[in-house]
Amino acid sequence: MTETNSAGQHICRNCGIVCVEEVAGWSHPEPWRSLKAGWICERPEPLRAATPQESRRGAMRQVRRDRWMRQEQLQPLVVVEGSPVEVAIVGCYQLHPTAHEHPRGWGYLADDGHYGFGATTTRRRFDGQGELAAEARALFWALLRLLPAHQVTVVTDYPEIADMVNAWRRGDLTAAPPGYDLSDRPSGREAKLMYLAPRVHQHAERVTVRVADSYEDTTLGRAANELSVLGWKWCAGELTKTTAADRALVIASKALGVAPTLVPRMNGTEDRDGPHDD
Repeated sequence: MTETNSAGQHICRNCGIVCVEEVAGWSHPEPWRSLKAGWICERPEPLRAATPQESRRGAMRQVRRDRWMRQEQLQPLVVVEGSPVEVAIVGCYQLHPTAHEHPRGWGYLADDGHYGFGATTTRRRFDGQGELAAEARALFWALLRLLPAHQVTVVTDYPEIADMVNAWRRGDLTAAPPGYDLSDRPSGREAKLMYLAPRVHQHAERVTVRVADSYEDTTLGRAANELSVLGWKWCAGELTKTTAADRALVIASKALGVAPTLVPRMNGTEDRDGPHDD
């Protein structure tokens, strides 16, 4: 049996499962050949060295968390699976006055108590689509959390977001914001929107989009905007992770009018095993 330590282990370009080089060529070793028999390919090709975390679980994660992000749910608002849920998404893009990388904050709040916020960065000082890119990130994390468990109505003030989601629903799986790189990332993972698109298409009947004139038009939108600003400030170093989390809980519970009690985390660990994908 091939040892399952990280020495010489690579991620397969074709299936994302750990592979190793042997005398006869590259192969998927045990125990992964048996445990992941339904997913492995027959002709593995090395993409890159596996991280220690990937070696322990035998494969790469399909979706990597953002470096700055947090997602929670308020306990008093938990609903049964299949319930209609409305979620507002907002992006926040501002130049950082001193840093070379400028945060794109994102936030979402759903009426079933789900909320999230975080940020990615860009090095472009003029980024005409920065806020749209940030809002698309909020869309990604919100739908990844809510689909297919619920009937989801997304509220956005960007018609481009509505057009993109409706294109996915119809089967145009390459629809994306202007300038978005559709190609796989260096890690071997799909671009996040390209990962989301077929899932929206698969559950097209469970997703609708409503375009608001402004995020300020709804309670959910105003709170989602506050969450996106928190993500920006956390990324910019103006808030600690703990302070951002505490403020987010206050924002979400106040907006929804319930006690600030969170659903207990099933797994509090975060994926920290390498560069984060866009």
